[in-house]
Amino acid sequence: MSKFFAALVVALGLNIPTAVYGIDPKVLDTMIGSGETDAALDLIDAEIASSTSDPVDLLFARARVIDATGNAKKAEHAYRELITRYPARPEPYNNLARIYSAQGKLDQASSLLRAGLYTDPTYRMIFDNLTRIYTEQAARSLSMALDPNDPKSDPSQPFETLNEIPTLSN
Repeated sequence: MSKFFAALVVALGLNIPTAVYGIDPKVLDTMIGSGETDAALDLIDAEIASSTSDPVDLLFARARVIDATGNAKKAEHAYRELITRYPARPEPYNNLARIYSAQGKLDQASSLLRAGLYTDPTYRMIFDNLTRIYTEQAARSLSMALDPNDPKSDPSQPFETLNEIPTLSN
């Protein structure tokens, strides 16, 4: 499953602005695709350490690489740190909500997406993902009402159709 997830991250692309940082996003994509996530993290960490500007894009790329490893706990922690340090940025809220939805925690995911809307009420991706969460919750409620013994109506089942934000944009 983690190889599939890493391939998905590569397909989405990290899109780190090369004008701001000295990391070629294609190099990161290749490293992640070949399973060299530790090396990718080392590269990002070195760039963060040498950066004189605010490393928000690098921290976000770091969180996405951690996410690509399949370690949901570490990725959750990384996105939580981003939300704490940059509470006005909607992207970490969205990606953390994606992790929660994949764990079947739809209430937590919708709560995060609603919080993300306060950061930027025009942020389309959050609206789209919140719509997906509400639709899934409604479908599960209807399914449970129609057939309470149907295993598909279990609200703790993972839901993995939220879109992920590939970059932070200023």
